[in-house]
Amino acid sequence: FLFDEVQKLSQGTQIDLPVDFESTTINYAMTDFGGNTSALVVDPTDASNMVIQAIKTDQAATWAGTTIGTSGGFATNIPLTLTDSKMTVKVWSPEAGTPIRLKVEKSSDPTQTCETETNTTVSGDWEVMEFDFTNEAPGTQTLEIGLSMGWTYNMASIFFNFGTDGASAGEKTYYFDNVSFGEFVLGTSSPEIENLNIFPNPSNSHWTISTKKEN
Repeated sequence: FLFDEVQKLSQGTQIDLPVDFESTTINYAMTDFGGNTSALVVDPTDASNMVIQAIKTDQAATWAGTTIGTSGGFATNIPLTLTDSKMTVKVWSPEAGTPIRLKVEKSSDPTQTCETETNTTVSGDWEVMEFDFTNEAPGTQTLEIGLSMGWTYNMASIFFNFGTDGASAGEKTYYFDNVSFGEFVLGTSSPEIENLNIFPNPSNSHWTISTKKEN
């Protein structure tokens, strides 16, 4: 982006879920920490799509990551409950088996957090990853306890290859997109078949099905 385009994005409205990085009026500035470097870029696999590129540099800490937005968090709280406890993120990783951690917290109180982690299953391609906060990462606070104490969460951070530093892994580039609240649901469709014949009808043993495709 040119400088004036970056300025326009940084002065836009506050980010909120779901996040798809396609708006020209939302502030998509990310907050990096621990040696991560992120930027809003064109999807390397689809020139019509915008995504966040996250580089875990060779100087990065084991906990290097990116807060999805500014330190102010999302415009509204993430409505996590024990029965509606999932978020999804579309992720591109150079390697399968890479641990990706997602943390939610209260932007004004970093002690109110919940973290969960899952591994990529493909290499060099996009996949939708589901993060269930009732399955907390080892050593982190449970969602159940957090909710029982009245904690609220309005900020999320993503960590690529969590637990391994940049010096050990070498510099790696990741991408993420479509940050959403709720579980991943596969799309379904009901195809229509023209000129479909089923006979005999009625039948208590078998049917013969035929159709004719017109060229």
